[in-house]
Amino acid sequence: MPLKSYLIGPQQEGLENDVKPFFIPEDAYFSLEDAYIWRGRIRKRFGYSLIGGTDLNSRFRINVGTTDGAGVLATVIPAGTIPFATYAVGQIFSLGTEVFTITTIAAGLQILLDTGAATVKQFDASNGTLNITNALSPNTDVFFYPSLPVMGLLLREESTLNKETVIGFDTRFSYTFNGTSWSRLDTGALALWTGSNSQFFWSCNYRGSLPSITNFYVTNYVRADGIRYLVQSTSVWVQLTPQLDSGATRFLQSCRILLPFKDRLVAFNTLELEGVTDRTYVNRCRYSQNGDPTAVATAWLDDVSGRGGFVDAPTSEQIITAKFIKDHLVVYFERSTWELIYTGNQAFPFRWQQINSELGCESTFSVVGFDTAVLGIGNVGVHDCNGVNVARIDEKIPDEVFNIHNGNDGPERVYGIRDYFNELVYWTFPDATNNPIFPTRVLLYNYRNSTWAFFNDSFTCFGYYQKLSDLTWATIPTKYPTWADWNTPWGSPLNQAAFPDIIVGNQQGFVSIINNDLAKNSQSLYIANMDAATQVITCINHNLVAGNFILIEEAVGITIIVDNVVVPINGYVFQVIAPITANTFKIDETFAGTYAGGGKITRISNIGIKTKQFNPGTPIGQQTKFAYVDFLIDRTPNGEVTLEYLIDTDSASIFGDDLDPGTLLGDSRLFSKPETNQLGQNKQQQIWHRYYVQAQSSFIQLFIFMNIDQMKDLTMSQQPFTLHAFIIYAAPTGRLIG
Repeated sequence: MPLKSYLIGPQQEGLENDVKPFFIPEDAYFSLEDAYIWRGRIRKRFGYSLIGGTDLNSRFRINVGTTDGAGVLATVIPAGTIPFATYAVGQIFSLGTEVFTITTIAAGLQILLDTGAATVKQFDASNGTLNITNALSPNTDVFFYPSLPVMGLLLREESTLNKETVIGFDTRFSYTFNGTSWSRLDTGALALWTGSNSQFFWSCNYRGSLPSITNFYVTNYVRADGIRYLVQSTSVWVQLTPQLDSGATRFLQSCRILLPFKDRLVAFNTLELEGVTDRTYVNRCRYSQNGDPTAVATAWLDDVSGRGGFVDAPTSEQIITAKFIKDHLVVYFERSTWELIYTGNQAFPFRWQQINSELGCESTFSVVGFDTAVLGIGNVGVHDCNGVNVARIDEKIPDEVFNIHNGNDGPERVYGIRDYFNELVYWTFPDATNNPIFPTRVLLYNYRNSTWAFFNDSFTCFGYYQKLSDLTWATIPTKYPTWADWNTPWGSPLNQAAFPDIIVGNQQGFVSIINNDLAKNSQSLYIANMDAATQVITCINHNLVAGNFILIEEAVGITIIVDNVVVPINGYVFQVIAPITANTFKIDETFAGTYAGGGKITRISNIGIKTKQFNPGTPIGQQTKFAYVDFLIDRTPNGEVTLEYLIDTDSASIFGDDLDPGTLLGDSRLFSKPETNQLGQNKQQQIWHRYYVQAQSSFIQLFIFMNIDQMKDLTMSQQPFTLHAFIIYAAPTGRLIG
């Protein structure tokens, strides 16, 4: 019989695994890893670039002194500035581009690894003594990098219209970004924080002592840290511990959530001091008076009419998170959803009303707001609340929410954000597969067409960032390191000042900017040590798993053998192999030399696209002969991927089966670059590429990915990949059975 063509496109369905792969729609995908549906096509996942252009500018850091004219710094870092317990193996100091790495925190002056030529490089973690002599950079600031997890990237309102600055937090310090690099925000009495690596920072901007003043309020739900705020145009934290009664016997210590509502500052899930006893009111909403919430002696009094007060929800569940829908405040509890309603009565301004008794939210920072709904991740699904009803929206992937790791405070680590420009939502979360501490995956939701996908990466939190100036010829390298990376139009809004870029932080204090038009990632991990004797690489909290691919750069003193020639290890891609611990791993290559520090790791992202199981002959009870498939792909300079196919309902590729001697299956490569025998392809934006299939079966399932060789070739693995459509050419051949 003659071949018939079956067009699959435009792409609209995305990931769907609620039924078997032969039942999902034609343009749905049973697996969609590091790729997603966007405006009718499949794109490779987003890339990211360092926010400050270099790893040193893009990491949270603290200035600890300045070298003199001879390149000497002899200082003692006070424990009040950096607690000695903060110091750990893998942390670094930088002096210009010279990097000094801590390899031990044993008492006494210990030698630091040095990528430069300093003759003395010593540090005593027990008392903060730092000695550097004859460094390469005289009269230069020296920075300390705590290498702690990023726990917040929050926007602070400024007095200038449409201007917000980013305030960053790790578990111990707060920072501000000046458009070029991070610096510590405050070194005063309230400069230190004590939360764990799962206690993120919640913030809000609300008035201060005067209506013309906007304060920046912060809480991390830690009793010892309390609630703090920055007065507008200042950089000194102020404690907010208001008294709750006229006799000053009760005080508000902390809370999970702070929000301004109806001219009051409202605290949810409160920690309160009653006499000498701390009490937690998990279902409580406590509010300040109208106006100034910083008047600690009067603004929050609940025994004086017209001042503050509280209202407890009639449930024993904990308040987890809250978000506005227009003028309605939706509050998610653990297993139910409520609304905090404004009554207009100054004596009793708020009351609770239940919206749903079964669906709630487990993750404080998973909540993402829209004009007509609020999304949040609960213990049984991803939920949408429109103020009247709560419903699951993840019917296409109903089991995935149960893969969020519950151990190591996993639900508390789920963090979401809305990408307004690309009309997407991202949630970072720890996957239960490998018992991780920090998130290992990103769940993507395209809210324009309700499609899903997964990315594999390690981010602790998201935030927004507004560039201070437009992208110029001089600043292009900070966002697009090479000409090949720059694939957005010059007039794109992405390049404008104040564009709401999405930024991400990770477990080592790196901060990067997400870019959906960038096909490569930036450096995101620092190598503490590379031991040639044991072949073990030490990288604190690396969060890598066996099979991951990494690019190593800037490692001083380490070599490998390539084509029988000894070369530096830098610039090559390796695969991570077992054994792996939280801080160490091995790679699939033998290295040699003495490590002097400076090494950085970039994650190399693969794609994993698995289609439905196709058979046009199923409705008429016939098998199908599959001849070839044409793919419409965006042209790239050097790109290619691997395409394999599975026949019937086999889970193993045809390329891995035992074959008769002499069987030829052809080339499994699928090009996105112009093909040598096709004239004119080098001028086309999209190119049709033909792939020959040799199968007669009940079903065929296509699987697109990059193999090991392609992943290790940076000219391929860092190329974009965009699939617009494909056409299957097939013909019925015989009965399904017999």
